[in-house]
Amino acid sequence: MAGALEGIRVLDCTQIIAGPQSAALLSEMGCDVVKVEPLEGEPWRLNAEILPKESREFTTQNRGKRGLAIDLKHPESASVRQALIRWADVLITNYRPGVPEELGIDYESARKVRPDIIYCESTAFGKKGPEAHLRGYDIVAQAMSGVSTSNPNLTNGLPQQIAFAPADVVTAVALAWAITAALYHKQKTGEGQAINASLLLSSLFIQAGAREITALDIEPRQKRLEMLHAARERGGTLEEIYAERRALLPALFGNIYYRPYQTKDSYIVVGCLGPAPRARFRAALEIVDPRYEPGFDSAKLKEEGQKLVAHCEALFRTKTNAEWLSQLSKADVACGPVRFVDELWEDPQVIANEYLVEYEHPRFGPMRGPRPIVSMSKTPTRIQRGAPALGEHTDEMLTQLGFPEGEIARLRACGAIG
Repeated sequence: MAGALEGIRVLDCTQIIAGPQSAALLSEMGCDVVKVEPLEGEPWRLNAEILPKESREFTTQNRGKRGLAIDLKHPESASVRQALIRWADVLITNYRPGVPEELGIDYESARKVRPDIIYCESTAFGKKGPEAHLRGYDIVAQAMSGVSTSNPNLTNGLPQQIAFAPADVVTAVALAWAITAALYHKQKTGEGQAINASLLLSSLFIQAGAREITALDIEPRQKRLEMLHAARERGGTLEEIYAERRALLPALFGNIYYRPYQTKDSYIVVGCLGPAPRARFRAALEIVDPRYEPGFDSAKLKEEGQKLVAHCEALFRTKTNAEWLSQLSKADVACGPVRFVDELWEDPQVIANEYLVEYEHPRFGPMRGPRPIVSMSKTPTRIQRGAPALGEHTDEMLTQLGFPEGEIARLRACGAIG
């Protein structure tokens, strides 16, 4: 059976994670995706190479595509660029504002060639404003959006970014989601359109309850800002800033319900959101939380919370992971062991659901990795192929576009293609 987007052609003019991952997701829905790279290869291909011009990171974000190497700045590449845009239903870019224009792959240039093109552009901080033209990556978006400071656990007094690039990953999924909606709109109307996303907006989006402000939040937010400005004025450390913020929310000192614990032999996490799950947790541990008792004195919130945390931490260290997981699961408490990703390759749950699949890479040979993140009964998702070697399909693609063999050789000789 064909994928849902079989027959849709995608020109992937992106680098690093967000853009390439979005195009890979589309390939798993059946799209024919052509990855466009500079002659030397895109930066992610050259990062921590494990073979010449091959990195583990590149293979992850670019599986399922064909690869074409071209110097878009070369004057002789213009005919190829126009042919590629004419071929494409979707064009994806993720450069800083202004760079697509320099390369001739901006929306206005593209729709002159293909009026119904779906043009998808991802930037670091958006197309407008004082920071629009700055270079930015996931770590910068995390810092500028508050994601980094949402974790109060510091290392040597410094905030720590989330290592798996959440802004990039969420942006990739958002781009693929928007492109499918734009394809549906085009099917109904014949119209293409421009899509815009940014790492900064994705970073705001993923912060759950912290991202929305109601009338009830205005006063406490202003208080936090005043304290923050004062701390910066006096050169206060992040530890001091976090301590001041925690003082405004004494309930934070008593988190026993949604956190990791050290056990006798390892670590587990528990997740209890809401009164009923928390009641089951207390019953499973045979503890009393005075904060839930009638007539509790809220002035003792911090004191009692700290006592509870110390008691529960000591309690969890009395039994093994297996014992706690069994006890908590029987009480219908959400819990799980803390693992490293290496362990998942042999995990019974992962294996039972066939979450790992094998496919071929042109240089590494057999590879094993996560299957597409969704499965569909009528239009199956699949990994079409491994990530392309640099320029692996340049000749194949130009031949498909109608360039004769002699012209392809001329373009390569003058340095326009690789």
